[in-house]
Amino acid sequence: MAGRSYQAVLEIFRKLEANMPYFVDVFDEETFYIFAACFVIATILVAFILSRFITLREVDW
Repeated sequence: MAGRSYQAVLEIFRKLEANMPYFVDVFDEETFYIFAACFVIATILVAFILSRFITLREVDW
């Protein structure tokens, strides 16, 4: 029984992989650099905004 479920999961992954675009289909060199820069800026912005709302406190034992 475990062999059949393993084969079914493997087949699902194969079908998903066949429908996923390759990296080079999504990005060329210029668009990758633009995406990377926007991702870094967005990450810094999210970290800055979250730092205003989240306060870490020392745990009293």
